[in-house]
Amino acid sequence: MIYDILCAGLATYDTMLSPIPSDLMSSDGAVAENVVTGSGGDAVNSAISMAKLGVKVCVSACVGDDSFADIIQADLEHAGASAAGLVREKTLATNAPVVLLDASGDRHIIRTAKGGNRFFSAGHISRELLRSARHLHIASINMLPKLDGEPLAELFAQAHELGMTTSMDASFDKEGLWMERIRNVIPNCDIFIPSMQEAAHYAGSDDLDRITEHFAQYNLKYFGVKLGAKGVFVTDFKTKYHMPSLYEGVPVDTTGAGDAFFAGFLAGYIKGLDLASCAQLGSAQAASVMRSVGANRSAGTWEDALAFLAQRGYQLTAKE
Repeated sequence: MIYDILCAGLATYDTMLSPIPSDLMSSDGAVAENVVTGSGGDAVNSAISMAKLGVKVCVSACVGDDSFADIIQADLEHAGASAAGLVREKTLATNAPVVLLDASGDRHIIRTAKGGNRFFSAGHISRELLRSARHLHIASINMLPKLDGEPLAELFAQAHELGMTTSMDASFDKEGLWMERIRNVIPNCDIFIPSMQEAAHYAGSDDLDRITEHFAQYNLKYFGVKLGAKGVFVTDFKTKYHMPSLYEGVPVDTTGAGDAFFAGFLAGYIKGLDLASCAQLGSAQAASVMRSVGANRSAGTWEDALAFLAQRGYQLTAKE
């Protein structure tokens, strides 16, 4: 099997409770009106969106040999993604975080200290699996202690040697290492689109021009900054494009929106779309997951995205 994208990183089984008052810790408790359970994690969320957009994608992640892993595998396969890269470790557990959503849709996540994600490493990605994909996407840098830093640098260098293109999505670096952690990774990274909060830490500035200038020194094909409700900025360092958010009103749940954007962007990239179209497709996919509670439950299809964009005056264009 030849995959368009090998998507590696976090795989979880999530329990989402909403709405939870923001002052929960100062009260005796709260009653959640809605309880939603299902698979999640950056790699799983991204892969489900990719699959629904018609991308041949395989997930690589470390999980336990338990019922949560069974559900994750079933959810991936139901969406059309391959779970061939899920490695079940009998001595570990599948990560099962509890996500608390407040009335505004913001999320607050309670994670367990031990679980498969903390032990996921380059060794969990077989050479055969790596050879089977055109593109390698690491969905969860700064959250994978056994992969972050030099191991990821070596993995990306290996991917480039195999003729693959590469991308990475970031989470907040709680250790504060930022550029130190990715300095040897980014020379072999083709696409990097962190959030503004993350980009400001990497570049030492919250000015978008200065952030862009900082990353222009590397060999990135595409760089961008997710701007939350303000949309996203992307560039190939020749042209700049700002894509506004396409979600109207207050999001039901922002969990997984960043994963969905990157999935849409990469789907456009793999399909040969130009920079603006990649951003448009990413924004449409992000909007689709924000309309219901859960990180990937309402992820739209390729046909959904085309119709959604057409209604707003956007038409996807191939790269020249």
